[in-house]
Amino acid sequence: MFDVDAKFVKNPTYNLIMYMNKYCEDKITKKVESLFGNLQTHFNKLFCTVGFIHEIQKDEEFMRNYNKTGVIGIQNVEYCYYKISTIFDIAYQIADILVFPKNKEQKNRYHYLESKFIEYSNNLDHLNIEWYKNINLIRNKITHGGIKVTPFYIHENPLLGKRLCFQAYNLDLDDLTVPDYCYSNSYNNYINFSDNYFAFHTHALYCYLKDFFDFIMFELNKNLKNDINDLTLENDFMGFGERNKKWVLSNVDTFLKITKEMIFLDKNEGLFLSNDIHKNITDEIILTYDLFKILHDIENCFITEEEYKKEKS
Repeated sequence: MFDVDAKFVKNPTYNLIMYMNKYCEDKITKKVESLFGNLQTHFNKLFCTVGFIHEIQKDEEFMRNYNKTGVIGIQNVEYCYYKISTIFDIAYQIADILVFPKNKEQKNRYHYLESKFIEYSNNLDHLNIEWYKNINLIRNKITHGGIKVTPFYIHENPLLGKRLCFQAYNLDLDDLTVPDYCYSNSYNNYINFSDNYFAFHTHALYCYLKDFFDFIMFELNKNLKNDINDLTLENDFMGFGERNKKWVLSNVDTFLKITKEMIFLDKNEGLFLSNDIHKNITDEIILTYDLFKILHDIENCFITEEEYKKEKS
């Protein structure tokens, strides 16, 4: 079944894939190809789950009938934590195969990455893992039982609408999530809007992936000095380069709505001052937020009926 509403977004692995196909095809093993495929699959699952949370929370009857113990909220929150961690790990595995030495001096993965990133800090703004450390801390505590994820269904405040929220607590009931205007519910003790929280961190993950795979390309090229400004392939009769430029994602329109709300909250210090969010936050405003670059160049996968009529006229 085709998703006629699917959109193209820029493939964050594109530069690395083109570089390897042009200059070092021998590094494209079956395992590396499989990891690239899994990366996109898991990212799409994460993206769809964020959209699902946004839509299902609006169905108050469904939530009343099937979320009595909070299972809908908890399972989707935990799933998103797992997916972000899985995607991060897949990216690391690709780097581990392609550029990281077999015997690393530092055993701590965070320390090793941060030591490698220093050289590129001036050019790759999103090549940092501070945002991820908190995500993985919570994910690990979920896995090992050292945490309490508490869901909340907020549906009585007309400004907020019907919202699935959550908070992650340690065993001493301390909040573990890092507050931010984009996703913290200031009307309810700064618990998190689930859709906003995971949309925000999906944005952060995408930006990290783009810079991380460029970092791998730069590392591969260190001793080779190949021209990385021209990654086009000679005699690309099969259109390999064009096919790999984009990822196809579902629920992009939903993700766009969530992002506009996050920008509105960011500009108003976490307060809903209007119900006309989508009128106040234009596509031009989104372009000013570098963190939200996944939405900067979206394209329809399929021609719309309106576009078809224009072409025919």
